[in-house]
Amino acid sequence: MAKGFDRTRRIGEQMRRDLSQAVVEILDHPNASLLSFTDVRVTRDLSFAKVFVTYVLEDEEERDYLVKRLNACAPQFRHYLAKRLSIRKMPELTFYYDESVEYGAHMEHLLTSLVEKAQDKDDDTSQES
Repeated sequence: MAKGFDRTRRIGEQMRRDLSQAVVEILDHPNASLLSFTDVRVTRDLSFAKVFVTYVLEDEEERDYLVKRLNACAPQFRHYLAKRLSIRKMPELTFYYDESVEYGAHMEHLLTSLVEKAQDKDDDTSQES
């Protein structure tokens, strides 16, 4: 793998850790501590960073509101990161909701229900014998 990709990955990981610490103090919201930063993808030239977040509660309106607030506070987060990271160029931050956790939970639920149905079907056929 090219050396530049490792560097951007390390920078993204450090940004993720620092953002996790900053979210409660910058985002003035009672549920800010329920946000979790799952990934930060930084472009090779360090111009842009996509920040993926998840939210513990299932309230879709609240989730959308918090992502909008994060994007509105992006300059403050960027300033916070610039103080902590020693890189020549601080990327512009854009926050996105990461649906992979919910998708994974949904798929697990589907698989569990399929297994239960298969077990019920096996139980029914064994009782008929």
